[in-house]
Amino acid sequence: MLIFRLKEERAVSKLVTTTIAIALLALPSMAAAKDKLEPRVQSLLACESISSGEARLQCYDRSIVPFKQALSHGNVVLKENKGPRALEGLVKASGKSGEKRFWVVFENGDRWELSTQPDRRAPPRVGTTLTLRKTMIFGNYWMKGPGWRESEATFLGHGS
Repeated sequence: MLIFRLKEERAVSKLVTTTIAIALLALPSMAAAKDKLEPRVQSLLACESISSGEARLQCYDRSIVPFKQALSHGNVVLKENKGPRALEGLVKASGKSGEKRFWVVFENGDRWELSTQPDRRAPPRVGTTLTLRKTMIFGNYWMKGPGWRESEATFLGHGS
């Protein structure tokens, strides 16, 4: 029994070490990605550093025209953030979507699917504040709140 526990602890330790190493290796590439912004976006962002109000406004006026043209022609595409906007939210709407599944929409537009126990008959009540906890492994989420036991939560995207 003791040997099994030691092996299990080593396996978990290796998993944690590997996860941290991967995250550290990804940091330089994330920093480099900021430097590789689309030139029209870089031009707009550069205007912010101009101290004179009139010169800054002229910079924005010059930079926004090519940016708007690129947007309208589809040369620049703005992507939606793929993650939740917040780790806490007020339930705007909710419902049942299966035997052990419910859906929730927060006031900020985040949409979630909850997996729960079969004894749960009703979704979280509208007006309830639910909080989320993100796990270190695989980016899973767990949601809980008043009158709602902690349940596995899957982020579905942002509503309009």
